[in-house]
Amino acid sequence: MKRLLDYRLFYRRSLPHYQPQSGIFFITYRLHFDLPPDFRDKIKNRRIQLASKKQFQPDELDKILFDGFDNYLALCNTSPKYLSEPKIAKIVMQSLDKMANKQYKLYCYCIMPNHVHILIQPLVKQKGRYFSLAEIMRGHKGATANRINKILHKQEHIWHGESYDHHVRSQEEFDRILFYIINNPVKAGLVKNYSDWPYLWIDNEILSSRNFLK
Repeated sequence: MKRLLDYRLFYRRSLPHYQPQSGIFFITYRLHFDLPPDFRDKIKNRRIQLASKKQFQPDELDKILFDGFDNYLALCNTSPKYLSEPKIAKIVMQSLDKMANKQYKLYCYCIMPNHVHILIQPLVKQKGRYFSLAEIMRGHKGATANRINKILHKQEHIWHGESYDHHVRSQEEFDRILFYIINNPVKAGLVKNYSDWPYLWIDNEILSSRNFLK
């Protein structure tokens, strides 16, 4: 019997999750807070509108809607922004670094005030089976939530239960997503240059090989 966190090629919660073996994944996860009803309705109606045109595949629909959702997160003034506090951002950074090269190859991350973007490639766990995104995120969220609650002197949900993940299908898409991640603080008006954002990390090999990062 498969356990909840075992590797699966595909499963669905509120969002679809597709994990081809040896794939690279763009993952976004956010703090736990309720989205305004009018925004939820806007996203729902937008999905219905786009789906009715029958011009997009399901993953293309998810990407279009994600772009709008991520823009909302970057500009949202009503959500908690724990992740902008250095001690809390450091907890997330340490957790991502700790499991790098153990559960996944880490290419890039950017910690925003209320959400996080990461670019990772799950590694082989045992007998040719890969670490699942569910296991990776469950461990990361659980460990960081406990430490963040101690700093906040609270006992509450820190992270929203589900994450958005997208399978990166080409080098061109990898570069586009990489630029999207590092440009997030600039787009949100937090800094003028990505290198000024203290909660951003890029693999040295990528940093030296991508001209658009220089």
